[in-house]
Amino acid sequence: MRSVRDLRIVRSLALHRNFARAADELGMSQPNLSRALRSLEDSVGMPLFDRSRTSVTPTVAAEIVLQRCDALIAGFDDLAQTLELKRNEDQRGFRVSVGPFAAEAVGLESFADHAGTSRISLGRLVVRDWRTCLEDVLDGRSDLAITDTRSAADRPGLATETLGGGPVSFFCHWRHPLAQRSDVGWDDIMRFPWALTLMQGRWLDLLPQDLGAAGRRDPETGDFVPAICVDSFSAMTAAVRNERAISAAPPAFIRDEIERGDFVTLPVEEPWMRMEYGLVWHAERSWPRTLVRFVDTLRVTQARQKTLLNPGA
Repeated sequence: MRSVRDLRIVRSLALHRNFARAADELGMSQPNLSRALRSLEDSVGMPLFDRSRTSVTPTVAAEIVLQRCDALIAGFDDLAQTLELKRNEDQRGFRVSVGPFAAEAVGLESFADHAGTSRISLGRLVVRDWRTCLEDVLDGRSDLAITDTRSAADRPGLATETLGGGPVSFFCHWRHPLAQRSDVGWDDIMRFPWALTLMQGRWLDLLPQDLGAAGRRDPETGDFVPAICVDSFSAMTAAVRNERAISAAPPAFIRDEIERGDFVTLPVEEPWMRMEYGLVWHAERSWPRTLVRFVDTLRVTQARQKTLLNPGA
């Protein structure tokens, strides 16, 4: 037997005992079936069917084949189905949840690079706060998150890989009351609403006990909810342009606005004022090939951005 097609020919002829009915089942013309059987018998070196004018009868050689062909055909069908499922899995789309800072750092640029090099973009990127990023991965809504890896430390089942980060500075509009002051302290910072994404509760241990106008503690989750809680970096900067709010980000993110004189960084610095971001995924779930390709692109983008976010490195 040279192929599963040969096995199907023997089985169909043995079942129907007729060339016409077997050819119809196999989707072949009767002459093509006759030629295929002759070729098969030549390769075997013995006849497989005795022919009459109206029917065919399996020979002893065909009976030997028939004893094994069902299992072989079933095995081949199972193999073909498994490979097809794997091919479909490798080609399925992916969904990535990205924190606002991570989106600005590498997420959006990586996604654009990936879409530019892929004939068909099978991915979707959504910007979320840190908590929703983790919940998306845990609940299977997203295949991957790009967010603060420290946020996943106490979440069983999640694996992480840190990609990068850098120092963070508070900034405001040049018309803000604090913009021209050189002696800004924490008491001053807390007097104004903060425009930021949802922050982990651990930051509250580092901030002044009196949160003032900056935001509040969520009584249920313990998270720090800024006074102007937004889900994107563009929304943060839009709030700052209204001249009252304060925000924080790596200086590289607002370099153009600083150079134009629109924004001013404030002289408040602490060692813990750093952004860190990386990959977070479910340790027991495999990645589709499309996601693997996206992450490969992301690593290239991240290497390109490393100098920008860490100018002193």
